[in-house]
Amino acid sequence: GCAIEWLSADQIADAYPPFAGPQIVGGTLGRLDGSVDPNAVLQGYRRKSIALGADFITGQVTSLNSDGGSIRGVTLASGETIRTGVVVNASGAWARDLLATVGIDLPVIPVMRHVHVVESPILSTGLPSAFLPSGLYLIPEHDGTWLMAWSQPDDPVGFDFSVHRHRFYDIIWPHLIEQLPAFDRLRVVGGWAGLYAVNTLDGNAILGEWPEMRGLYLANGFSGHGFQQCHAVGRYLAELILRQTPTLDLSRLGPRRILEGSPLFEHAGRII
Repeated sequence: GCAIEWLSADQIADAYPPFAGPQIVGGTLGRLDGSVDPNAVLQGYRRKSIALGADFITGQVTSLNSDGGSIRGVTLASGETIRTGVVVNASGAWARDLLATVGIDLPVIPVMRHVHVVESPILSTGLPSAFLPSGLYLIPEHDGTWLMAWSQPDDPVGFDFSVHRHRFYDIIWPHLIEQLPAFDRLRVVGGWAGLYAVNTLDGNAILGEWPEMRGLYLANGFSGHGFQQCHAVGRYLAELILRQTPTLDLSRLGPRRILEGSPLFEHAGRII
């Protein structure tokens, strides 16, 4: 397992004073934890796949093509058709729209998530990331700069990438001060919005060949877990496509549960 230790509220206050608060009773600490740049990993995979002979095509897929229960290829916005017997739908928040072109209704919706760049008198250097039980998280960047975010049940649905700073001041900051009073002085200096591809059935990934469409493989609906799971998912799908025995059995995340309406829930106490 991971090297995790429990700290009492007093230990947190002594070691990391900004994370002390009247409602903090303790917390877990992973001293060996770190962070990863998802885009750097993506580019690494891209370079390696090119070195192994893969070709990359820049284009927008507007529809899938099928015949007799089997996938036959894709059509691009340019009008070009690419014929193939295997297609992997890894189109994130656009997965449902693309699958609809072959009559598949996937319960995946685009939900906006914000990350706010915040400046505070509290120097972030030497402090770990903090994840509160509510789901609000603080990631130290440098000097007094922090990344902060908190997903809400009423986060907008749709393809909207505008940044709503008022949601930080109206929703996140009051809760932050209540939990960690040291952050009573700060200002938002930037941020960005992106989309979670949320699986409305159970909030978990949908992986594998669609039971009613031979050759159509799904890697959809990660609901915010995508980068955590992508390394195993890529290997799993490659092994399925090559008809090899999977190194990891991820079949319980298969798409048949979507057709059957049988959700696979995580533990109810998950944080993020």
